[in-house]
Amino acid sequence: MKHKVKPIKQERGITLIALIITIIVLVILAAVTLNSIFGSNIIGLATNGAINYAEEQQKELGMLNDVSDLLGDITGDTDRPMSPSITLSGTKGNNDIYTSNVTVTISINKGLEQTGTIKLHYKINGGEEQISEEDVSFEVSEEGTTTITAWTENEKGNLSNNAETSFTINKTAPSTPTISLNGTEGENGYYISDVGVTISAGDVADVASIKYKVEEANPIDETEATGTTANFDITQDGTSTITAYIINTAGLTSETISQVVNKDTVAPSTATIALSGEAGETSINVTATGADATSGVASYIFQYSTTNEESGFTTAEEVPNTSNSCTFEYQDLASNTTYYLRVIVKDRAGNTLPSTAESATTKKAGMSDTELASNVGKYVGYTPVSGSFTSQGTYNGGSNQNFSTTTGVKWKILDSNSNTLTLISDIAVNTGFRLGYEDGYNNGVLLLNNACKEMYSNSSLGATGRSLDIDDIEKYMTYNKNNNSSYGTEYKCPSTYNHYPKIFADEKTGAVGGNYGSKYGLSDQDNYVTGETTDSNVKGKITSYDFTMSTNTMKNQTYANLFSSSTQTWLASRCMNVDGGAGLIQFCMFYISSYTVDDANYLFRSDYSYKSFNYAIRPVVEIDLSKVNVGVTGDGSSTSPFSIEAK
Repeated sequence: MKHKVKPIKQERGITLIALIITIIVLVILAAVTLNSIFGSNIIGLATNGAINYAEEQQKELGMLNDVSDLLGDITGDTDRPMSPSITLSGTKGNNDIYTSNVTVTISINKGLEQTGTIKLHYKINGGEEQISEEDVSFEVSEEGTTTITAWTENEKGNLSNNAETSFTINKTAPSTPTISLNGTEGENGYYISDVGVTISAGDVADVASIKYKVEEANPIDETEATGTTANFDITQDGTSTITAYIINTAGLTSETISQVVNKDTVAPSTATIALSGEAGETSINVTATGADATSGVASYIFQYSTTNEESGFTTAEEVPNTSNSCTFEYQDLASNTTYYLRVIVKDRAGNTLPSTAESATTKKAGMSDTELASNVGKYVGYTPVSGSFTSQGTYNGGSNQNFSTTTGVKWKILDSNSNTLTLISDIAVNTGFRLGYEDGYNNGVLLLNNACKEMYSNSSLGATGRSLDIDDIEKYMTYNKNNNSSYGTEYKCPSTYNHYPKIFADEKTGAVGGNYGSKYGLSDQDNYVTGETTDSNVKGKITSYDFTMSTNTMKNQTYANLFSSSTQTWLASRCMNVDGGAGLIQFCMFYISSYTVDDANYLFRSDYSYKSFNYAIRPVVEIDLSKVNVGVTGDGSSTSPFSIEAK
């Protein structure tokens, strides 16, 4: 052990004990003189008396050996020096254990003035012997128990009795304790049972006690438990915070450790589920409510069953939601089916509580594309939203005309494909719709479609109106239009008769300046166009033809009957023909008269001739089936049409 020795100067002086011993010596000397005169055992008696007296004094003063040594020197016995004294200095904790370095001072004691040198001998923990002729002082820093042994030696080599002392140093605070929890774990760090708490000391060797306390939900006043462990239970729901530290035998304390315990053993309050509006065909909306006073709501588990038996419920989805209300839509259900719906509210600890089941019946499913397509010609109870349309003279080749929705119109199935239902009115409507001159040809397609859109649509049912066109007819006819000998042939207009409506230059079947247009087919138009112009190089392909709709020219008579009209009706499609006798290009619009499809002679001709006609409109409606159910009720007859309603 390393230590630093500091010599200490011996203080000289006559103490009370030295005075007493001096008196005893004088008595003994007197006895020696008497003994030589009288030859008796006076010296022995005096010596014994002196020794007895000195022993009594030594008992009081703790220096019997030193007195005996001195007497032995006087009487001729061995000369033994006095034992040294050992003193300690440092900071003490509990149990006389030092919590700091200890300064050790070893002092040489001399009973009487002596001329000889006294040597000090000492060992630390029985180690190497150290020798000094002066008092020494050194510091011990090592932790643990240290034993100091010391004695003195006079010039004759005589040794004193040993002086010995032991002390313990503990400067290190104990290790931080550990806290372990034992209980049934739920979710999100919560326990769903009582929680056993064990606090263990980090350093078992010198632990005196453990101090702990609990605050908040399960309060426990500060408690001190002796030993290396402390045990208690958390029985109250809520959040409890444990703090603890260790005290060792020297009184030093460890760092404080904290542990939060979240406990919730109670299920949420009674859950409820309620329908949010009317059930759909394949979906049902519900609103669930629940609350939890301790850990709070964590999620809602939505379940459904068709039997209402406990084992028959299936989870649709668990929705994380910490509020006291949650809205959910059950989807992909079977139509026309009664479902029992319930919700399980889960708190953050994982406790659950199911609601009472509520029943709801989905609507009957509408007819599919295939079913509707197999009912071509059957009636559907469609009603457009009333509207109006103004056909402006600037675009129709005449004066302004005002139209409104014709009421009482019935609607028949024309087609159902790709989730789109196509209906056609059973009669022609809005008679007297005028188209003429170059602008009637320029804008006929757009005017007819816009008129039907404004007057025969219904946005709430996903229904958009348009006009019947030649493409609708060709989709269902078996007649070969190429049988018309001139159909599809190219004709070049004589340069002296080179007038044409402006839209002709954008038609795919019309060519101006030698180049065919690329923008419009016969039934296409997205902007209004006005006026006519001329060019020395005008040509086009003949697209006009006519035929009679019948079982011989249509896929079946149903389509012939659907398209025919005793009132002449426009088709929203342009066409070009040639006046063979005059060699002039004729710009026409298709129309239907009874069962005949034909062109309206012409509206404009390349020699700047023009005509106008007043025919009716034949609206067609296209309906998005993703937005409606068709055929939930009704048989498709005129008196009991298939129902149509928004989903």
